[in-house]
Amino acid sequence: QGLLTPEYCSAEVRFGAMMLVLVLIAAAGAISAFAADALTCANDRQDHMMLQTLKSHSSSDHERSGGDATLASEESVLLKAASSSMDGGKQQDAQSSGLSYFFCPPHSHQTQAYPVPLSSPDSFEPVLASHPPGSDGVEQAIIVIHGAGRENEGYFADMVRLVGWQNKQEHTVVVAPSWGEKHCSAADWAGGASSQVRSDAQAPYWTVERPFPTTGSRSWMFGGGSDQGAHSFEVLDSVVAWVEVNYPRIQRLVVTGFSAGGQYVDRWAALSPEGANGVTRSRGVPLRIIVGSPSTLVYLSEERPDPAC
Repeated sequence: QGLLTPEYCSAEVRFGAMMLVLVLIAAAGAISAFAADALTCANDRQDHMMLQTLKSHSSSDHERSGGDATLASEESVLLKAASSSMDGGKQQDAQSSGLSYFFCPPHSHQTQAYPVPLSSPDSFEPVLASHPPGSDGVEQAIIVIHGAGRENEGYFADMVRLVGWQNKQEHTVVVAPSWGEKHCSAADWAGGASSQVRSDAQAPYWTVERPFPTTGSRSWMFGGGSDQGAHSFEVLDSVVAWVEVNYPRIQRLVVTGFSAGGQYVDRWAALSPEGANGVTRSRGVPLRIIVGSPSTLVYLSEERPDPAC
């Protein structure tokens, strides 16, 4: 842009530069139609190849023993989830247009919706869980964080499907919280009150536009306060604690996120008291954190904020 100002070049040069831009735009339009068809074909092939890879991992896991086999199996599931796309490109569209795909009540998973109690009795965090609380057979938990489009149902469905490909659905609970932007009561989300949350409790939401990133509709990505005051990092801390209480036999816990969710998980990992020495705070459950395709990263060092901050 600076090169097209009178201080840097003549009118003729500026005209030529603008004509070159127009030619490039026209060429890009012609290429995009071909690229769209090629991308569709490539995505179909990639999904097929990834499915074969997952099956291969699953088979090799049966031939090995010990923690390494479990570790490799978990990573194959989670890394695929980090690279999977929403149906019809909804997540990409949502991020570019600012749309939200958070629904209250859930659009497709009403029977798997649960309210997580927060520090205030007037609030709760809406989550989806693939196993009901109290399930005895659950040995590991995966908490998956959505992207900027808040499409928690899509991420939940993708992760549940991928865990199923590994034949680990019986012993793995998938939990998908959401940082919504609209009013949502526990009665609307879960169909009524639970033993832990009142029916009139409200979910925190992020809509107020103030100086970014202190608050605002996407300030949840930075641990920002909701319209009601709850901070998103504290909310995830509560979800981790809820998982430990309601699935008491879990031996492993994974927190993962993609894109905006990856940025969020990366920052939460550095600032939350959860995960110190690789375990959870209350029960000492081994905690792994997998960050997928974040556009920004926390600068890595030994420094951490004092808990009083």
